[in-house]
Amino acid sequence: MKLTIDSREPDPHPWLPYLPAGWSFEVGGLETGDVAIARLPDGVVIERKAPGDLAGCIGSSRERFERELRRGRYCGRFICVIEGTLGDVCSAARGMHHSSIIGSVAAWTARYCPFVFAGSVEAAADFSFRALASQVRDIERAAKALEGSLSVCKVSKGEAMAARGKI
Repeated sequence: MKLTIDSREPDPHPWLPYLPAGWSFEVGGLETGDVAIARLPDGVVIERKAPGDLAGCIGSSRERFERELRRGRYCGRFICVIEGTLGDVCSAARGMHHSSIIGSVAAWTARYCPFVFAGSVEAAADFSFRALASQVRDIERAAKALEGSLSVCKVSKGEAMAARGKI
């Protein structure tokens, strides 16, 4: 499976060591988010955040980040995955009260998308790859279900006429 990594992400990408076998990254421009399946850029989209990045989004970069979250509402599924714990974010947000941090994350979760505090870079990568893979499995299941229903619709002209009582 090929993933698109937004061109503004670090190079090399921190999730590269955890990439599942048979998967690859390509760098490209994503309008929203940081990681998506290459051929499904509007499906599941992952917004990757280090704890310090999220702390900055709660503070000085709040307007820019909220614009990103609003754009995420137009994706099939937008998920913000944090490479640390809520405690890590609170530690990184020096001078910011913990209730402000928790309140912002709670409000954003209610308004825009889920925030997943994965605990580590490795767990964030694993969670994200599984979320992206689940999208592919869902599409494959839907395609299989459609194949079965389409074969039911295939009848010959003679069968259709006989069913209508014209033969």
